Amino acid sequence: MILRILAFIFAFLPLFLACTAEAGSSAGAISFVKAELAKGLPWDRESIEIDEIDISGLGSAKYDSMRLVLPKRISQPGKVSYQLEVKRSGQEPRTVWGSARVRVFRDAVLALKPLKVRTKISEDDLKVARVELDEARDSFASISELAGLVATRPVPAGSVIKKTHVGPEVVVKRGERVLLKLEGENITVRSTGVASQDGHKGSKISVKTANGRAVLGTVAGPGRVIIKF
Repeated sequence: MILRILAFIFAFLPLFLACTAEAGSSAGAISFVKAELAKGLPWDRESIEIDEIDISGLGSAKYDSMRLVLPKRISQPGKVSYQLEVKRSGQEPRTVWGSARVRVFRDAVLALKPLKVRTKISEDDLKVARVELDEARDSFASISELAGLVATRPVPAGSVIKKTHVGPEVVVKRGERVLLKLEGENITVRSTGVASQDGHKGSKISVKTANGRAVLGTVAGPGRVIIKF
């Protein structure tokens, strides 16, 4: 219980990365900042990059040690601000502000070539690459996830394929004559009808029978609909 209370309190306190840098100059400070920021990030080390480190307030002064302080925990990529508490023998400690950019990457599936609407996607059309987290949102992490899907909108070459860009292949089109298979416990009846809407395998669609009655069935494949009764 005590540990839970302490964890709650620390969640709302500034994050002190208490490791100190070895004596050095601004060049060493940049390496120190990069290493210390990485320790306070919620992502795997392999998926992050830290650049655009700015500690111009430090100048070219030498220092004996420094400590990095984050005013708040980092929860998303982008620009971050921090404080450096700098100490040097015989001088008063001082604090300088700095900033850096945190970039987070993850694997996403990209189109190798332009994909037209209703193009059935194959492995040869795709590749996996590391992209920034914002660009990878709502994407696929592996090529196998796109098996059997088609493009529902044009996708330029080199673009990340989003889940809104693809969908199941339409195998029954609205207005198409289809084979109806009516299945009961001990009986099967075959007939024909006209699809009232597009459908992909496994989807429910409305079909108008020969006598004009609208029935709901499951698409079993190209031109085939099954009705359970």
